Amino acid sequence: MLRRLYFILSPLGRRIVRRIYYLPFDCFNRVVRKSESLIPPKGMSYVGSGNFKLLGDKFFNHIFETTKVSENSKILDIGCGIGRIARPFAYYLTKSGKYVGFDIIDYGIRWCKKNYKKYPNFYFEHYPLKNDLYNLSANKSASEFVFPYSNNEFDLVVLISVFTHMQKQEVVNYLNQIYRVLQPGAYCYATFFLTESNDNQSLFPYNFENYSLHNLKVKNANVAYDKGFILKTSEEIGYKFYQSFDGWWKTEHKADNVDFQDILILQKPK
Repeated sequence: MLRRLYFILSPLGRRIVRRIYYLPFDCFNRVVRKSESLIPPKGMSYVGSGNFKLLGDKFFNHIFETTKVSENSKILDIGCGIGRIARPFAYYLTKSGKYVGFDIIDYGIRWCKKNYKKYPNFYFEHYPLKNDLYNLSANKSASEFVFPYSNNEFDLVVLISVFTHMQKQEVVNYLNQIYRVLQPGAYCYATFFLTESNDNQSLFPYNFENYSLHNLKVKNANVAYDKGFILKTSEEIGYKFYQSFDGWWKTEHKADNVDFQDILILQKPK
């Protein structure tokens, strides 16, 4: 019920409600406990529920274990939000490494630019793209967005809870763009809701060709994709399938999984 009410609000309305809801906590935290400088106020974060620091560290550790990321790597963080993945990389990358994050929401980018000033190899960029969950004011769609980066520029591309809020043509375009900017042998680490025939579909009751929606009013609220479609599309683009990890949205056994969402790791062949 609360989730339905939440999606009735505009993106700005959701942001205001979150700031008000967490205001007492953020005020207490500011006065009584000194937070780490790279952890934003809880009311400003829009990267989902859970502990900002612990989840960021958990993802970083899994990325470290499953990809060939190094302290000198060049990282592209798509949908970087307000720095949940940037934070652990800030403590890991050397000055020879590079982190670039972009997002369609401007205030998270502004916060990161202000708080990562002492990390000169960290760059945060805002590209306003239309999305009915996050940004209604933009005119350009993610389906036509060309990444402003060179071919073969990055050692790793990360997308946490990005494809889960995108429509099919947008996902296909991003997979193509990511392939272009990855170096040969590099990895794309992305979360999805990936469905198969035996999965519980109750979270995504509205079915279309190769994908399902959680909410018809806000189509980008949560989007699930047929796993076979994503793997076939990735193969056609040129990726080599690498690894997948189920999320606990399927099993409800949180301790057995890395994240609520599924994780798919794709490799660009050497």
